[in-house]
Amino acid sequence: MLSNQGERYGQERLEPSETHLRVEIDRLQRENERLRQQNYDLHLALSTTAEHGDFIEAQLHATNIQLSAEIVERKRAEVMLQTLLEIISRERDDLEIIVQTIMEHGDVVDAQWQLKLNETLRLADLDGLTQIPNRRRFDVYFDYQWRQMTRDQTPLSVILCDIDCFKQYNDAYGHLAGDDCLRQIAQALHTTLKRPSDLVARYGGEEFVAILPQTDAQGAIQVAEQMQVAIARLQIPHSQSCIAPQVTLSMGIASTIPSPLRSSGSLLDEADQRLYLAKQQGKNQIIHPWNSFPAP
Repeated sequence: MLSNQGERYGQERLEPSETHLRVEIDRLQRENERLRQQNYDLHLALSTTAEHGDFIEAQLHATNIQLSAEIVERKRAEVMLQTLLEIISRERDDLEIIVQTIMEHGDVVDAQWQLKLNETLRLADLDGLTQIPNRRRFDVYFDYQWRQMTRDQTPLSVILCDIDCFKQYNDAYGHLAGDDCLRQIAQALHTTLKRPSDLVARYGGEEFVAILPQTDAQGAIQVAEQMQVAIARLQIPHSQSCIAPQVTLSMGIASTIPSPLRSSGSLLDEADQRLYLAKQQGKNQIIHPWNSFPAP
């Protein structure tokens, strides 16, 4: 009986050790599983690296080439910069002399540049062929006089002129002769105007326009008649004209006292309509506000 009791006691002492052993075995199994997973992950990583090794190497090679090129370019830029600095250093004394000269003679230099600027502006306002004011100069001056006459409430007149049968003239005598004809007519019209405020300009092609500030319709008619006389005196032959054996002009006159309620363009439109009427009624004539309609 005592022997049976001792065996049970021994079994009871072994049971805790067995439990501990099982716990340890479980822990070791988990650790083994963890190590197995790590080994798998490592193997997978090594496999991936091996597969993409060539790509990574190519990228590294390309990056290395790019860095090498940038280093070469930077060295080249440094050399150029150094060369430029040396040039500036060598020419510094010359620059100082030039600056000193400009400072000592600044007034003379400014005057010369001002003369050049004035000449440039003058040429920009002239027609290259006829050497009278061009369309640009006309537009600016006409706008100025329109505003001035609006303030003063004084009359403003324009005369629009066109060479009769000029295409036929060019066809018969050639464009060089046509250019010379334009120059002669432009100068004749220019010399007809006597007041400094009057201006004649080349309007375009074979058309010319005159601006007459502080001039009513009667005064504009007198100026137009003087222009026709001046052109007749030139006696420029025109064998192909159906009007006369020499070059002639048709003219349209418009006159008004400018008003803020009226546009400056309307005055030019009137002159253009009367010029068209002069052409339609037989050319070589002046159409003005008092004879604007053809006889029935």
